Amino acid sequence: MPAPTLPLLAAGRSVLLMVAGMGAASALSIGRTRARLGVALCWLVLLGSFAAIGTGWAAVREARVRDSPLAGLAGHGATVVGTVANAPRPGHFGWTATIDAQLVVSSSRGSRGARCSDSLWAEGHGHPPSWTMGDRVQLAGTLTRPGGRFGRFLRSRGHAAAMSVDRVIWRAPQASILWRTTNRLRAGLVGALRRVLPKRDAGLVMGLALGDTSLLDPRIDETFRATGLSHLTAVSGENLAMFLAPIFALAMALRAGRWGRLFIGAAAIGFFCLLTGGEPSVLRAAVMAGLTLLGVFLGRPRSAPAILGAAVLILLATNPTLVHAIGFQLSVAATAGIALLATPLAERFPLLPRWLSLPAGTTIGAQAGVTPLLLYQFGVVPTVSVPANLLAFLAVGPAMLLGLLSGALAMWFPPLGRVVAGLARMPLGYLEGLAETLARSPLPSITSFGGGAVQLLIGVAAVLSVGLWLRSGRRLPPRAAVAAALLVPLFVWAGAVKAGSPSWPAVVFFDVGQGDSALMRLVSTKLAALGVRRVDLLVATHPHADHVAGFPAILARFPVGLVLDPGCRSDSPEYSAFLSALRSSGVPARHPRQGSTLTVGDVRVEVLGPERCFHGTDSDPNNDSLVLRVSVGRASVLFTGDVQEQAQADLLRDEAGGLGAVVLKVPHHGGATTDPAFLLATHARVAVVSVGPNRYGHPSGTLLGLLAADGMRVFRTDRSGDVTMTLRGGEVLVTTSG
Repeated sequence: MPAPTLPLLAAGRSVLLMVAGMGAASALSIGRTRARLGVALCWLVLLGSFAAIGTGWAAVREARVRDSPLAGLAGHGATVVGTVANAPRPGHFGWTATIDAQLVVSSSRGSRGARCSDSLWAEGHGHPPSWTMGDRVQLAGTLTRPGGRFGRFLRSRGHAAAMSVDRVIWRAPQASILWRTTNRLRAGLVGALRRVLPKRDAGLVMGLALGDTSLLDPRIDETFRATGLSHLTAVSGENLAMFLAPIFALAMALRAGRWGRLFIGAAAIGFFCLLTGGEPSVLRAAVMAGLTLLGVFLGRPRSAPAILGAAVLILLATNPTLVHAIGFQLSVAATAGIALLATPLAERFPLLPRWLSLPAGTTIGAQAGVTPLLLYQFGVVPTVSVPANLLAFLAVGPAMLLGLLSGALAMWFPPLGRVVAGLARMPLGYLEGLAETLARSPLPSITSFGGGAVQLLIGVAAVLSVGLWLRSGRRLPPRAAVAAALLVPLFVWAGAVKAGSPSWPAVVFFDVGQGDSALMRLVSTKLAALGVRRVDLLVATHPHADHVAGFPAILARFPVGLVLDPGCRSDSPEYSAFLSALRSSGVPARHPRQGSTLTVGDVRVEVLGPERCFHGTDSDPNNDSLVLRVSVGRASVLFTGDVQEQAQADLLRDEAGGLGAVVLKVPHHGGATTDPAFLLATHARVAVVSVGPNRYGHPSGTLLGLLAADGMRVFRTDRSGDVTMTLRGGEVLVTTSG
């Protein structure tokens, strides 16, 4: 039987099961109209049927992705014609975009084009091209089907293949007048805002109003993430409500009838989706708004949970890959938390005025809804997010409305636009300062190991239980209140005891994929959960993206004592972003050379290289890497960055004190660019390879064989996860998270 036939049969069987199950459940419920068993069974069968249909539909889409002409040309050069589905965004190694491909032609001689209607993940180098959603493009490059976690991510989002773009052959604007109008309106608004507001404030207005973060300052973005305010720059129901309010007010003033209001509302919702780019959270809010509007029109309004459930089913039936979109998951979870908890919580705040108690309940409800999901996906939830959102509440509306008004006026009468922009800068500055201050708050974070399905289910069950208890109106029994009052401090105290300074220092090599990240820590990671967050020494080994791209986030979220950087020139955009974040943070920086020594507490840091920058030569920039030997007592770790043969030769020739260390961080992710003599000179007993899924062939099998032959025990972060080295005198105790 052909492979595509099986999922089709599965989907058909699911439909039959749903029809038969609903019929049986209906008959049972009719026979016992007052029996709860029939109603419960009806719901169970209905939900089971939806799950079965989802499974079958997912199998159909999986088969479609697998059998796509794009996937069939993986590993070959090709030309693709398609439509831009998501505008290009900057990434760590260039830019990425999503293309709805319609035609693919192999670059091999005599090949004919194949029609398709599949999604393609496009990657390119340099700055992102100035495409907008709906533009038609023709791209030339190499098609691939990535494996590992990234490959699973692409397939879950319906991408049939990825393309490494070599060149853009042509680009044409969207033919639709509506698309062109919305794109011109968005571009005109951006230009007007840039004329009357600083770039930093203009970018925040676009994020607050339209969810467009292309101009958002990276430092603001990171501080918003650290304080749980990032949802403010992701368009949701609140933005849609503010957009619809004046439109419906105008319709009422014009005395539009029911049909007129329905038509105006539907058109406004559709236009808002086009204007904001149709992000998952926008689609969820738009469908809910449309269903609410339809319910009012029919005279049969429904509750928020019912509307949310219907909206989710409609969206997933239209595009099942949304279930894998983090933005969609968080949007649904936050809305569910608000629907379940907002009003009951507001009623439990008798000392607060109504105008403040309801926002407080809404904020806490949304946070409660997303917390289990955040712990599952990311392993950390900052507790500062609740007070941050409460303090930001009063400024969000004025910042967004005054910002948009200043941009609109600037298009017609710039002097008036500048006056309103001056007013808008007050709430905008307040939000920026609030996020900047609270990002480094000593309040603890809730942490978890992440990825635990049982943990997720327990968290969801806990939120539902609390919500149902609050909605029941019952008071918390005195004994339960006393137990909670005693257990919570005990739990925190127990965590504080465990988070004390360990008997021995440790080094953690983080599993961050294809990149390097190592942390020298003299305290337990439990301190992060208790709010003790400080980095004494931050080292940017060299300007490549996989070694500096994450540093702006660290500089925004953590107090940093000192930054070390080789100080060698680079035109890398990620390195430029790092330098900009460094200047904004005010953290001191040094560019040490060979022979320098630093002391941080009991830790001695020796700079073994480089003795000079290699720019202006034929050397690879990897050779500019800082090479450090970090010692605590008789134990030492050699951090080598990405040094290759040329820099290694200098180290072997010039390092009079030797290169010996107990632990070796293998250069260049284990690539075949290391001199065997360099490995032998370290005399290391343990070697760590920081590596993830990549297209460069790292780590080299030959190099791994050399490490083993030299008597080293080798650990790879792509297989072992985080690798922790506890240094006990001259001994090393290794533990892994994988």
